[in-house]
Amino acid sequence: MKTMKLFCGLLIGLLVFTSCSSDDDASASEELLIGTWKPVKEVDVCSTGNEEIYILDDCEQTGRITFASSGTLSILEYLLINDICEEDFNAMGTWVLNGDNLTVTIEGDTITPTFLEVYDNFLRIGYHDVDPNNPCDGDNLPSHYYTEYVRVN
Repeated sequence: MKTMKLFCGLLIGLLVFTSCSSDDDASASEELLIGTWKPVKEVDVCSTGNEEIYILDDCEQTGRITFASSGTLSILEYLLINDICEEDFNAMGTWVLNGDNLTVTIEGDTITPTFLEVYDNFLRIGYHDVDPNNPCDGDNLPSHYYTEYVRVN
């Protein structure tokens, strides 16, 4: 049993070490980001570590964000209004990824999310938040918030 724990510990350490090697570059991250994504939930992460989760309804999950390899971006969002699923936002733009820094330009406005995670078939885009007027988990400060997407292709 002790040998198995040691082996598992070494295996995990090896995986962590190789996944953080210096040959990881922006192109690998870009390849993970490229595709079409469906929004599934919004999450506020509190400074205490607690999360406040809002699962998007079926209408909101109809939306899509597409990162094309050409550096173009399309965003389509829907909202349920009076029991009718209506298009709420539709825009085209461009995107650039430098390391972990995503920059999006839509209709002349540049947006730079401060929180980005992309792995397997999940994408999280959001912002770090220390606004004292937006308490989280009682009177604690929020840490960050994000929208989580799942890959649809």
